[in-house]
Amino acid sequence: MQHTNDYALGWGAMAEHLGFKTSKNGIYSYYDIPDIWDNGWITQVTPVEGLHVASAWFTAKEQIEYTMHTEKPCLWVFCVDNGSLSFTRQGVPSRQLSPSTQLIICNGKPLRLNITPGEPVCFTSLLIFDSWIETFLQANNITYPIRVSDARQWLPQHVDTPIVMLVMEQLRWGVRGNRLPQPAYLWKTGELLCLFAHALSQENRIKPRRHYVTWENEQKLHRVRELIDKDPLNTPSTETLCQLAEMGESKLRIAFKGLYGKPLYAYIREAVMKRAMQLLAYDELSIKNIATLCGYENPAKFTAAFKAVHEITPSAFRRGFGL
Repeated sequence: MQHTNDYALGWGAMAEHLGFKTSKNGIYSYYDIPDIWDNGWITQVTPVEGLHVASAWFTAKEQIEYTMHTEKPCLWVFCVDNGSLSFTRQGVPSRQLSPSTQLIICNGKPLRLNITPGEPVCFTSLLIFDSWIETFLQANNITYPIRVSDARQWLPQHVDTPIVMLVMEQLRWGVRGNRLPQPAYLWKTGELLCLFAHALSQENRIKPRRHYVTWENEQKLHRVRELIDKDPLNTPSTETLCQLAEMGESKLRIAFKGLYGKPLYAYIREAVMKRAMQLLAYDELSIKNIATLCGYENPAKFTAAFKAVHEITPSAFRRGFGL
């Protein structure tokens, strides 16, 4: 079987395959997009063997296709700001990455990454190999279900939460601005995996019978959640969501809360505020601009909603990263 060197190089394996210009500075690697593309870069930190944390911004002029061939099981965590990225593997439908935090489990089968040309792409990613997770657990004498085998139980609602978004933003600005010391990348990655596992454990608590949702309705509710996540700043009307779920409004609200543990309106607000956190990275957007994009005519109400979700104000968030 063909193998790629993603374990040692992370995004450097794709950069090598596509002919990107590479430079290094300690644990940092910089991959410049070739002239045949519009512009952009990928910056990556490899603090230890088997762990790669990266942030990227570029626009491709042509379709990008890269296939990872590795025997080593690993997790690929993506937090997408913008762009059209998808993954395909044999026997599994193509998976489009929406503007949210998402998890890809790599279990030894070839995994193909596709990036559509002509649209700015911006994301933060972690490539976490199971061997590093095991080393991390043993080194700290920790027993916790965060290995690749455990990740098969994690669902989108366990991975894409406000607190996870905050950790991903900390890693994004750590990579881009060299703002974090080397050990912080290890502990932040461990924190991220523990947050996934904790979200699952919280959901597994025994619920009253009235909260149970049938398998058929669960699939319909997944479609509702996916539609909200796809573009949270333009969430469809309640009527449209009801039609998608094939439920009346009252049943939709009860079933949604029963499955995801929070009211539909609260989920939508969280989705909007997670997107707002990403928008704060854009220097050209004022907080008032972002408030308007999020549907708030009053910036003070936007600030209150943002703080209710993230426990920090938008201005304090920007100051914390020197933005």
